[in-house]
Amino acid sequence: MLLGTLKQIWRYPVKSMGGECVEAATVNNHGLTGDRCWAVLNAENKEISHAKRWPDLLNFRAALLASSEILGAVPVDGALLGYGDDVPDVDIYCPNGGVLRSNTRGTEQSLSEHLGKSVLLAPLAPPGDVNHYRLAEARTEESIAADIQLLPGEDFPDFSSAPEEIMLALAECVTPPGSYVDGFPLHLLTTNSLQYLAEHGGVEAVVERYRPNLLIEPTESLAQLTENDWIAYRLQIGEVIISIHSRTIRCSMPSREQKWCGLKAEKTMARAMVDHCERHLGVNVWVEKSGRLAVGDEVLLLSGQ
Repeated sequence: MLLGTLKQIWRYPVKSMGGECVEAATVNNHGLTGDRCWAVLNAENKEISHAKRWPDLLNFRAALLASSEILGAVPVDGALLGYGDDVPDVDIYCPNGGVLRSNTRGTEQSLSEHLGKSVLLAPLAPPGDVNHYRLAEARTEESIAADIQLLPGEDFPDFSSAPEEIMLALAECVTPPGSYVDGFPLHLLTTNSLQYLAEHGGVEAVVERYRPNLLIEPTESLAQLTENDWIAYRLQIGEVIISIHSRTIRCSMPSREQKWCGLKAEKTMARAMVDHCERHLGVNVWVEKSGRLAVGDEVLLLSGQ
């Protein structure tokens, strides 16, 4: 059954920075080629940083430097582009128009000056290097509430649908070891959901605010949360087979300014998401079969789980 077409593919080479829209990519169980293979670290405590705490990161944009041969590789296990020295370099485009390259001396100092904080720039570390991913301080209800911009009187989000292995990893680490994604390897969103939130919430619901990897245009254009109906189903896009696990709980990031793409802060975003989609938008995705996908590929429903 045809559900729609793959409209856009997004990768974000540096965690919490703006990314790049690409025409094709390879995918394995760790996610999309070149996605979140670098991160900015707090130089004082060596903790991985993110835009929930440092929203200025969203004003930068990163682009991966890698050959088509590297990007076309599809290893069965492990990060698509390796770890440490095997991770390709990136260019970081600053809000003032400057460009920083990860392998250039002085980049960390320049990035620190831009951010007003002492930072390090680190490639993905292997999963065995747990200390690289460890939290500097344990998460609390108060810190989680601040990260998601919990509104007065709003119920605390229900995380019970998250897999136990992810919750155990996030009890000690910023991200699951071996990855800079927050939990699931892929995030999928439909154009219908963007239309729904824009119409019902009265906000600027554009794709850059929600940072999906895969933007799907359904066969039927409707203002509704279409992908929610795909949960527990298996889909095929190009060579790739994915399973839709759960709805994505949204944090404070969609409301933030993003200078790299001209987006201003959207102060009513959290309220719109709470009132009109229970603070969920898009879905979390597992990868069942590695392969290549491209813009224009059909999105096919295979079966339920």
